[in-house]
Amino acid sequence: MKGKKAFLVILIIILCISAAFAVYIWNLFARISPESSVAKKIRSNFKINWADRVNILLMGCDVRKGLNLGIRSDTMIIANIDFKNKEIRLLSIPRDTRVLISGHNVYDKINSTINPAYFEDGGIALTLKTLEGLLDVPIKLYIKVDFEGFKKIVDAIGGVEYYVEKDMYYYDPTDGTLINLKEGKQLLDGDKALQYVRFRNDGQGDFVRDSNGEIYGRVSRQMNFMKEVAKKISQESNILNLNKIINIATRYVETNITSSELLKFVIIFKGVSIEKGFKTLVFPGDAEFMDGISYVIPDDAELKELVAKEIKGEQNLANQSLNNSKIEK
Repeated sequence: MKGKKAFLVILIIILCISAAFAVYIWNLFARISPESSVAKKIRSNFKINWADRVNILLMGCDVRKGLNLGIRSDTMIIANIDFKNKEIRLLSIPRDTRVLISGHNVYDKINSTINPAYFEDGGIALTLKTLEGLLDVPIKLYIKVDFEGFKKIVDAIGGVEYYVEKDMYYYDPTDGTLINLKEGKQLLDGDKALQYVRFRNDGQGDFVRDSNGEIYGRVSRQMNFMKEVAKKISQESNILNLNKIINIATRYVETNITSSELLKFVIIFKGVSIEKGFKTLVFPGDAEFMDGISYVIPDDAELKELVAKEIKGEQNLANQSLNNSKIEK
């Protein structure tokens, strides 16, 4: 997988670094451009509207070498970037979400779309098209990172102090996956961090939503842990450590975001705090079994309302129109 430096559009937004680093970043990433035919095709005729919003798919995949498993998507997050209000909304899509697969007229799990061994046209393009159908919003940009990259980035920031809420144990002899964590506050290095965000072998599984709309399980743990990673990176001021993080990210990431766009992201979001500028959204759906298979079934009405309000910003537009009419009167 070819690493693309523009992965740091997310990392550097989180860093909240000053504009003084802009020249450094530009020089470091000056030669970045979408190279693959797939990346170019996905972005054909698409330009970011810097006065509005843009959606980016953040994807974590299992592509371990030496295992004949094909590519598998473990994490999917839609990052809705609101340039006008300098806000970023994150919506995690459960990997078992049952969706209508674009161009196939069949329903399946969303994580199956990335695998060409499952669908002949499987890959990032099919994943994006299917998510666009689910959410009814354009999603043309993506950032994809594999397990090894995730581990190395966590190690590069010195690990993360984190409270593991319970004992977690799981072993899969088919691929060698071992998860063995004890409850309590501890320093999670890259390997332990990956164990934590991958664990779903309990009653909560990947995704459970209670009567109050709160979610539990792996999806919730992933979002909570990534917040702590973001906070840790935002505190990093040593330029050598930042450079180390950048160099690691470039080797394990694939994206179709350009260097010039990256630089503009940095300028727009410089100084935005994680607490004020980031908002996590709860995916409206429920875990169910269908024909003996576990799915997360989206609540279509709730999802439509959530997307309209938080992703499209339609409520804000409605309120703005109402306020303007009152002023005119």
